[in-house]
Order: sequence, then C-alpha cells, then structure tokens
Amino acid sequence: MTVSPLESSIQEEATRAIAAIKEKEASEIMQMEEAYAAELESFQSQAETDTEARLQQEIPRLSNRAVLERRKLELQSMEQFISHLVDEVMKNIRHNPLYRQFLLDALLDVARKIPAGLEVRLKPEDLVLEKDILASLATANRDQDIVIKSDPTIRWGGCLIYDETGGRIFNHTLERIYYRKSLLIRQRIVKMLTNHARGEKGQPPTATESLGKECDLVSGCESKLV
Repeated sequence: MTVSPLESSIQEEATRAIAAIKEKEASEIMQMEEAYAAELESFQSQAETDTEARLQQEIPRLSNRAVLERRKLELQSMEQFISHLVDEVMKNIRHNPLYRQFLLDALLDVARKIPAGLEVRLKPEDLVLEKDILASLATANRDQDIVIKSDPTIRWGGCLIYDETGGRIFNHTLERIYYRKSLLIRQRIVKMLTNHARGEKGQPPTATESLGKECDLVSGCESKLV
C-alpha cells in the first residue's frame, strides 16, 4: 500500500513525539531516583550525626552510672563485711573473762531499784551462771522472789530484767548496748579499713581488733568488755 506524504509525515511526527515522551519519562525517573538517593544519603548522614551526638551525650552518663554502680557494690560489700564482723565479735564477747562480771554488775544495779518480784532472762547458754547470779544477788539481800529463765530471743548475750511489781523492763542485752553505739562503731570500723586501704603500715585489723579496740559496748552499765 502506498503511503501518502501526509500519512508518512504524521507517522514520523508521532514517532518523534513518542520518543520525546519516553526520553522525558526516563529523565524524570532518573531525576527522581537521584533525588531519592540524595535524600536517603542525607537522612543516613543526619542519622549518623544524631547517633554520634547522642552517644557523646550518653557516654558520660554511662560512665557516671558505672561509677555509681561500682560504688554501690563496694558499699554493699563493706556493709556485709561490717555486719559479719560485728556478729562475729559480739558472739565472742560472752567468752571474754569480763563478761561474767558485767552480767552480775548489771543485775545488782537493777536489783537495787526493784523492791520485789524480779525475773531475769538470759541467753540459754548463760544459764550456767545461775548459781553465780543467785549468790551475787544474795550478797545484796536480793535472793528472794527471783526467777531466772532462758530466753532464746537474746542473740548475743546480756540479760533482760523484769520488774514484776512495777511492770518495768530493764534491757541490758548486748544487742541493746550495740544498738545504742552502732553508728559510732561502724564509723570507726570504716575509718580503720579506709586507713589500711590507703597503705598505712601494719597488718589488716582482725575482726576482734576492728570492733573491740574501738568500742565500749557496756559503758551504759559502767563496765568494759572490749
């Protein structure tokens, strides 16, 4: 079929138009891809910048947190050590030669204040001192109306004295004596341990030295056991 010049011209124009459209589409697609790539690169760069800035802010905080946590662990370890040390020494105070006299003096002091009806409670292991206690109270004319009982709630030693007539309780247990002086005792133990950690001469203090050297645990009863 013969194509007329007009038809040929229209076909050529259509072909050029389609090619131009495709070229424009390809160009626009390329521009969009480049824009997306640039935007993605900018986003990644900003994210890295923000992350680095955040890390720079968090590093000091994490460092401080680590220091605080380490200090917390050190304090917990110190507290556990001191608690163990105190318990060890307080349990051994009963074996001190002065303990028996401390107990008798405390009982005599209270007995003078109670006219009648005296109940004494001791740590079960201290019941072996019952005869000594009765003999000592007899010298003060207080050998009547006295009852001595075992009290397992007394952890370290000493005694509880009940005034059955007056309804009073006199607490001369080692627990009570320690409670009144616990802050001072702990402060001095920490000081001794700190001085040793700083390199002061001498061997580390033993448990007995750490507590016994620094504490007058029975000053309330005017007697020294440590």
